Amino acid sequence: MIKNKDTFYVERDKKEMINSKIKHFSILYLAFFIYSFVSVFAKVASKQDTIFKMLFYMGIEICLLGMYALIWQQALKRIPLIVAMASKGITVIIALVWAVVFFGEHITARNIIGAIMIILGIGLVSADD
Repeated sequence: MIKNKDTFYVERDKKEMINSKIKHFSILYLAFFIYSFVSVFAKVASKQDTIFKMLFYMGIEICLLGMYALIWQQALKRIPLIVAMASKGITVIIALVWAVVFFGEHITARNIIGAIMIILGIGLVSADD
């Protein structure tokens, strides 16, 4: 049973706003996910023994950067710049994961502490919004 029309519309608007924020932040984090792969392909390119192989992986980097730029612009239309830029720190955490998964690198205690600080910082900046 609906208490009154105004309450119904306010609750509906709140749900729509939350869904909209989730969608906008999903776009933002998709951009970061793509951006994080640029470093992976840069490292792979640096390990190539011929210029042609290196150029191939550098070409993938350029394509990923183009995709990132297009998605980033769409995210900036909907999210305040300060929140978007602060959230970009998450790419460091994603890079830690890629370093372990693709290159067998080791994560240190300092890496973990730094990642926690980044997450806390993103939370502080994004809390207002």
